[in-house]
Amino acid sequence: MKGMPTLRRPRDLDRVFDEGHWRRLRPVAVGTYHRGDEDQTRFAFVAGRRVGKAVRRNRARRRMREALRSMMAEIGVGADVVLAARQDTAEVDFRVLQAAIRKALAGEGLLSEIGPEDAP
Repeated sequence: MKGMPTLRRPRDLDRVFDEGHWRRLRPVAVGTYHRGDEDQTRFAFVAGRRVGKAVRRNRARRRMREALRSMMAEIGVGADVVLAARQDTAEVDFRVLQAAIRKALAGEGLLSEIGPEDAP
């Protein structure tokens, strides 16, 4: 895969925000909307002004993207996922951020049973 499939159209983002299921954890909130097709899972990374100024918001989005990148091989297909930064996202320990994202995706049934420690 060349890059991470991105959720770009405003109506797709609105669908996740309006009809999706949200898991709000301390460092990040994860919204998912299951499309029901077997197409790829698409992602969006958002950070509102409440997170901080532009530098802090960009750092939060970069950290969420990198945390998700490490588990891309385990993620199932057919959903739209929005990762929303919270005030702690830019500074929290990276492993805590990864664990929170993993927990949210596993709770939605988007992670395969094979964890990174089980992979060959």
